[in-house]
Amino acid sequence: MHRFVRATFETADDLLWQAVVGRLPLLPPLTVVRSGLVGPLAELAIGRIATPKAYRGITVKPPLFHQIERALATGTISGAGAGERAGVFPLRRLDPSNGNADSVLWDQWTKHAENTAVAAGLHRGLAAGLMGALGELQDNVFEHSGRSETGLVAYGTKAGSFEFVVADAGRGVLASLRENPEFTHLADCGAALRLAVADGASRHISESGHGYGIGQLFRALAHHNAELRFRTGDHALRIWGDAPSLTGQVELLQKAWLDGLTVTVRCTLQPARQRA
Repeated sequence: MHRFVRATFETADDLLWQAVVGRLPLLPPLTVVRSGLVGPLAELAIGRIATPKAYRGITVKPPLFHQIERALATGTISGAGAGERAGVFPLRRLDPSNGNADSVLWDQWTKHAENTAVAAGLHRGLAAGLMGALGELQDNVFEHSGRSETGLVAYGTKAGSFEFVVADAGRGVLASLRENPEFTHLADCGAALRLAVADGASRHISESGHGYGIGQLFRALAHHNAELRFRTGDHALRIWGDAPSLTGQVELLQKAWLDGLTVTVRCTLQPARQRA
């Protein structure tokens, strides 16, 4: 019997687990339809690239998913045109070792994403703060992932909300942090995530001033309602609420293995603050 499911994080997690244990190819055909979320589509794409045969019976309908796949396969940029409310920027286009890196296109793309967020109802200051945090997270892919060519940034908006994703299929947070002598004792990806999200921890020694730049993200969201998801290896860390922080509502769960690090940030306006 053919099934239809929404593109949620629960769906992405379940399909990945089924793929890892070898059960996904044995399931009846399944179609993933829109949910209005960007993060699950990025995680689905990274999982499908890692084990394409396992996902042969899975059809993913949302157009943004196919934009993500094209970005990773061919370096295609999307979402910077008039009226576009979602898009993807493959980070291979910003490779600092490439003399033809498209930094101008990146600036144009992020400005369009910022303007789209404002049009969706976000305050201009909040949108600018989120773009600053997005830039820091994008830099992290080159600094820490070890496989920047697998990196991407994606965004999506609808009335009253803005979401962006920074993802890669690199070595992940645990392997990166273990390069730092201070963190060789780390036992699992969950502990590594908590350290990385606590601003200042990285593969460089503490005195170097390097970190994952998460602090800027928390500062941008200091007075706003948001949900954040950090996914690396076999763990996912979720933080949510008004002014989300590690001292607020936090959930750390073990998952099936997913390469790299995926950071999803979804900011929403309270109903009373949305534009008429």
